[in-house]
Parts: sequence; structure tokens; C-alpha cells
Amino acid sequence: MRPPKVSSQNAKFTVQNPKSSFAPPTKAEYDRSNAWGLATAVDIHDCNPTIIRDALAIKRFTKELCTRLDVNMFGETIVVDFVTDPKVSGFSLVQLIETSLVSGHFANQTNAVYLDVFSCKFYEAQKIVEYALSFFQGKSYNAHCSLRGCDAFPKAYLEKFAERNIVLNSKVDQLSVKPSLVLASR
Repeated sequence: MRPPKVSSQNAKFTVQNPKSSFAPPTKAEYDRSNAWGLATAVDIHDCNPTIIRDALAIKRFTKELCTRLDVNMFGETIVVDFVTDPKVSGFSLVQLIETSLVSGHFANQTNAVYLDVFSCKFYEAQKIVEYALSFFQGKSYNAHCSLRGCDAFPKAYLEKFAERNIVLNSKVDQLSVKPSLVLASR
């Protein structure tokens, strides 16, 4: 499969290969990319409303997530309930980690979880997404994984990633392309 063509304006391309499923970068790919970090965003839908409305459960999730990431938590987990606007009411989570940050929002109106994990230490994104889906008892999810800080990503990787689930962000006037891998939807 050939990489997508870039249009004449700034563009975001999504190339999805139906034969592939969850395809975050491997440790070897991460190391070869010279990425500064790995960012994973996951939207989990139709979660258990009791769990996403329980601050202690969210703190337990965060502690276990950090254990699974094999990272050191820095300070206490912050969980705040925002109730001013029904559309966005729900808990928000912030946990500093020595290698960066875990954050999330728990939307009461839709029983959804919006989780972000960023670390300059490699982690297996697939396992993190599966853990979050299981913990919050979600029925479906969308996940996105980005290698951060690789401004000059080698052409060989672009060609390889074009065969997998990928989002490429590119400006026509730049020679480099910043990779961003679409993990999965289900």
C-alpha cells in the first residue's frame, strides 16, 4: 500500500487497513524513531456509570495504571468533580508521573471516559487501552497513539506505517512528516 498523497493545504490523513487491528509502535520501533515520548488517547464509550462517578475507583484505576506503566507517581492523584455544565459534568483526573502525565475526563451525560497517557518512557499502549476498557467496563472505544518529538521521521517508517493503521500530519512546505498511529476502534 502506498502512503497517502498530501493535498495542497495542511491536512490530516487517516489510512485504515481493515486487516490490521490494534497496532501501536513496538519498543524497537519506538527506539529507532528517536521519539521523545509516546502519547495515547483513548475514548471509552458506554462505561459503567457507577464506576466513572466514583472518585475512589478512579484513584484506584490511576494507581494500577501507573503500576502497569511501570512509572513513579509524583504527588497525589487529583480527581475533581465538575458539575457546572451538564454536557461536560463529571470527574477530571490529573496524575503527574516522573516521565510525564496521565489525565482524563469522565463524562456523566454519555458515560464515556476520555483518557490521555503521555510518557517519555516506552509503554505498551495496547495493554493500557485494554486495561482501561476492562476497568471501566466500556462497550466500545477509539484509541490513538502518537510518537512525540520525531520531526524527521525516516521515509522507510512512513512506508511501513502506511501499511498499518495510520494518521499522518503533514505540511506541504515541510520535508518531514510527523507520524501518528491510529490504534483501533471497536
